[in-house]
Amino acid sequence: MYSILRPSDRIKLMVQLESGFPNHFRYLVIVTCIGKQQTEESCILGFDIVKNEITIGLILPIWTDLNISLDGDGGFKLTSHDRCYIFKPVSVQALWTAYQSLHKVTKQARHYNYTVNNNSTHSWLEYYRHRDIQSNQCYINEWNQMEDILSHRSDSSHIYRFLSSDEEIFRTRIYIKLKEIMLQVNLDEVTPKFLREQLENIFQICLSSYKQYIDDIMLEILAQMDKATMILPYLYLGSEWNASNLEELKANNVGYVLNVSREIDNFFPEHFKYLNVRVHDNDDANLLKEWEKTFRFINEAKINNLCCLVHCKMGISRSASTVLAYLMKENNHSLADALEHVKKTTIMYKSKWWI
Repeated sequence: MYSILRPSDRIKLMVQLESGFPNHFRYLVIVTCIGKQQTEESCILGFDIVKNEITIGLILPIWTDLNISLDGDGGFKLTSHDRCYIFKPVSVQALWTAYQSLHKVTKQARHYNYTVNNNSTHSWLEYYRHRDIQSNQCYINEWNQMEDILSHRSDSSHIYRFLSSDEEIFRTRIYIKLKEIMLQVNLDEVTPKFLREQLENIFQICLSSYKQYIDDIMLEILAQMDKATMILPYLYLGSEWNASNLEELKANNVGYVLNVSREIDNFFPEHFKYLNVRVHDNDDANLLKEWEKTFRFINEAKINNLCCLVHCKMGISRSASTVLAYLMKENNHSLADALEHVKKTTIMYKSKWWI
């Protein structure tokens, strides 16, 4: 591990974390050095070790805005620069040591006023962003995983984890594989029985007892399968299906994905820039406080001549409301004008719940 570090950097803390992948070891490491201002600067490096090969899957500068809290499930959460990271040490003692050490380096960052994207500090981290020592994308994704996810990427470590039961794990795998199959076939030419038989070939077992479950999730996936709707030349509104369809995203010149859900994963973090607004689909969700941030994110795509997909589960409530808010500010629309613009192009019918 020391072979990756620069000679001037030193390790202040190293704790082992749980991993969802077999034969894979993860370590959270706090690294410090003396920066350009002749003061001590700190960062978190996430080390991945597979077959004695050491790579880096996470680089997180310690800024003044870093917030540390226990997650109630044996780990802790770090929030910084509108991102949330979840870490689960392998022991209680490791949890306590990490918790104390992170509070100390955060206190130091606040003392020296290390604000986010301060160009005069933490420039030494560019050394660790070199691609030759970057981890495999699936391990990078694990460092960036979010809590409460129900719809996972096919390479997610959650597929290997013990959830609440073997049954739940297997149903999750069926759902993921069925989505993959439905993306690859012409749905006008195949039957539900064909889809189930394809699943049986993959899992090498009879799935007759899962007929009802497979039919239910097939209908759920079909309900999402319309193409993403172009609202503006650089803005698309869609569903979980659109967010998981890499071919469509690329065809639409999408470079930014705004995920307005708590339960859906970021499917292609290696291809697109993501912003997560983590809210559930219920009447109590507060989207208003997020709209300045989402407005800037969509406009960043526009400035960079790329498109932004805004999605939730079905593309008809949380994401539609976010698009309405954007139209009202960007085009100086009234709510009625924004609604009319969106209704012309999509089946959005629940957004009144979110206004």
